[in-house]
Parts: sequence; C-alpha cells; structure tokens
Amino acid sequence: MLVLLALCGAIAARVGSELAVRLPMAYASRVNAAPLVWWLAVALSVAGAVAAVLRHRSAGRWFVVVVVVFAGHGAAQWHRLATPQVGNFSGSAIARSDAGNRNGAVSLIVSVDDEKFRLTVYGRERGALRRVRMGDTVILDAARVAYDERRLRFVAGRHVQGELREVTVYATAPAHALWHRAANRVHELIDRGARTMDWQDAALVRGFVLGDESRHPQRMTDAFRGAGLGHLLAVSGQNVALILAALTPGLRRLTRWPRLAVALGVVSMFAVVTRLESSVVRAAVMAAVVQIGFAIGRDVVPLRALAMTVLGIVGLDPLATWSVGFVLSVAATTGLVVITPHLGSSVFAATTAAQLSVSPFVLMWFGTMPVVALATNVLAVPIASAVMMAAPVLLAVAAFVPDAVAGLLAMPVVAAVRWVWWVAEWGTRLSVRGPANALAWGVVVTGVLIRKKMRHHLR
Repeated sequence: MLVLLALCGAIAARVGSELAVRLPMAYASRVNAAPLVWWLAVALSVAGAVAAVLRHRSAGRWFVVVVVVFAGHGAAQWHRLATPQVGNFSGSAIARSDAGNRNGAVSLIVSVDDEKFRLTVYGRERGALRRVRMGDTVILDAARVAYDERRLRFVAGRHVQGELREVTVYATAPAHALWHRAANRVHELIDRGARTMDWQDAALVRGFVLGDESRHPQRMTDAFRGAGLGHLLAVSGQNVALILAALTPGLRRLTRWPRLAVALGVVSMFAVVTRLESSVVRAAVMAAVVQIGFAIGRDVVPLRALAMTVLGIVGLDPLATWSVGFVLSVAATTGLVVITPHLGSSVFAATTAAQLSVSPFVLMWFGTMPVVALATNVLAVPIASAVMMAAPVLLAVAAFVPDAVAGLLAMPVVAAVRWVWWVAEWGTRLSVRGPANALAWGVVVTGVLIRKKMRHHLR
C-alpha cells in the first residue's frame, strides 16, 4: 500500500504541474498564492497517509487527500517556475553548478534572488568564470529572460527558470558556506591528484567519482550512451551504496546514535560534493530512511524505504518528477529490488533487472535502448565500481607527492578507466538497432520469463 501511495503521489504531482501549463494564469496564480499552506498540507497529508497505511486504517480516504494535495502542490510549483522576475539585474548571484566549457563558451547555473538562471558567456568574460565552483559568488550586471514552456520542460527538474543575457562580470568570490568550501576542496584535491593523467582519462575519473560530465568530449559521451553505459558518466545510487559498504566495518564499532550521525553526515556530504545530483539525492534519502529505521530498532525493507523516499522528495519538490535522473534512478532501484530476486544474484541478473525496469522511460525519452547494455554493464560496472572506491584514496595521496610518484599511483586508475572506455567503444560498434534490437530484447524478456517459471517449478 505504501508503494501505491508513493506512485499515486508522484503521478498526481506530475499531472498537477502538467495541468498548470494549460490552465489560465489567473487560476494558477491563485493556486500559488499561499505556498506555506501547500507545504503544510503536503506534510500533514503524507504523515496521515503513511500512518493510516501502516495501521491499515481508512487508507482510501488518505489516498484521495494525497492525490489532491500533491496535484495542487505540483501546479503551484510549476507556476512559480514559469513566472520568474525578468528585466535588468545588478548585484551578486550564487553559483548553483560548476562552470563548464562548451563550444567555446563558459556556462553555469546561478541563483538570483532565489531564482535559477542559466549564465553563458563568450569572449573575455570567460576568464572570470572559468574557475567558478558551486556556492561561489559572482558580481555581475545582466538582463533576466524567462524560458518559454518548451524550454522549461527540459530544465524543470533542475528548477532553471530562464537565462541571463548581456552579462558583465565584475568579480567572483569563494563560497561562504562551509559545506560548499569543503566540497570544492575535494574537487580541487581530485584535480591535483589526476594532474599526471591524460585529460580525457582525468575527465572520465571525475565522472565516475564526482559526477562531473562537463569535461567529457562528445565522442566519449556518445560512446557510453550508445553502449548503454551512460549512467556511469554521472554518479548514482551505486556510489552511495559503495560508500556505506566501505563504512560498515567502522560503523559497527560505534553505538547507535553516533553511528547514525556519522552515516547521515557522510552521505549528506557526498551529496553536496556530487553537486546534489537527483539520483544521488534519491539514494541519500533512501539510505537515511534505512539508517534511521535501524537506529530506532525497526528494519525498513528496501521497497518500503524507496516508497518513503519518493513521498518525501516529491512532497518537498514535486518538480522532481520532471527530472530524468530521478525517474530513472527510482525505476532502476525498483527493478533491482523487485525483479532481481526472480533472476538470481549475479551481476547479469541485476543488470537485466535494472535495464528492464527503466526501459519504458528510456524508450519514451531517448527512442532506443541498446540490448548490448546487458553485456557492457557486466564487463564495465565492476571495474567502474572499483574506480569509485579506490580512485579517491589514490588521488588524494597523489595530490601531495611528486609527479613521478603521482603517476605511479594513478596507473591502476588509468588502466581501469581505459578498460571501461574500451568496453563502451566496442559496445557502441557492436550495438544493433531497429528491428534487430527489438527482436533481441524480445529474446531476453522471453528468457527471463522462462527462467522465472523454471525457478518456480524447482521450488
């Protein structure tokens, strides 16, 4: 029931925001008139519905309440997204992403009066922004322009409301917040540790460890996506699971509440270091739910933890349902929890389960889903996971030693990332498309159903 409640809430939030696109602005503005009322309504409806589901009391009524409230909340947040302040601005903006270089321009997302805009500059203005990190301050003059409906649909998941034009940058300053400064130091440490690597190897390591895709050449991005390995270019829930697995021996030595505090602190800091990517936020919240349940003496089964995570995230941010990363992360986790037990415990079984569960969304958004991903993930994911675990330690040491020693420390990392890239390149070349790809997926699904039936008979 809790899973159904989360599904209904997420669908209602998406439908509400979709309706807000088409409703007259006068009505939408009334929906958005009292945002605090919506936050309170969401909190109360979720709390009441979860309590009713857990106690099996009047759950049906609470389902209706959650659907109505989440739909209204989604409409309110979409209207807020679609109606930013526009016109000239002069003052300080806060960077909400790292500066990235694309097609001769420097681009990043900044927050102006608590509204997010895309800032893109060319020419001499690039020099001032090249080294800007998330949380840094930028002093500028600019003209704020709102996105149209079509563009908003692509950026709603990141809450970007428009772009800044006619930009003049006067100065930049380091981040004020302690957590942003700490996260930026981690990025600088990884960069310094990877200084002896080829720039493409270093860019791939940053993708595996920090989720930074801004330095990847287009050829690399195309190869990974063509081989069904695009999820490796950015951090995901897998990274959070690996971190908690590495911490487990040490956490067991602590008592209950210190263990909870350390686990939540490390996971939260990792989310900040990886720039609050939607898939990492989902995994971090889910890990927090499990850790809190363990601390209070109640085991939370994975599917229930995922449902509570979806309710919490969508309740706080109904526009998360517009985030491709969030939706794919939830779908993949659902597949791992629900489908994998029917296929076995191998890497291939987990890969097949995740690929099958995300397939409807991948086909809807990207138009194709290469069956070769089943093989490339088996070959690449274990090595990529090793990089995620070992590279931060090796590169942290390499940052403080001479170049010759740093090169030796980086050698196993370079070998590993080149293997993963090689798998991606060959996976793309061997990938079949069109009817052949569909036929191959039909064979896979048939094989899964036959295997499930055989396992059922053996029991």
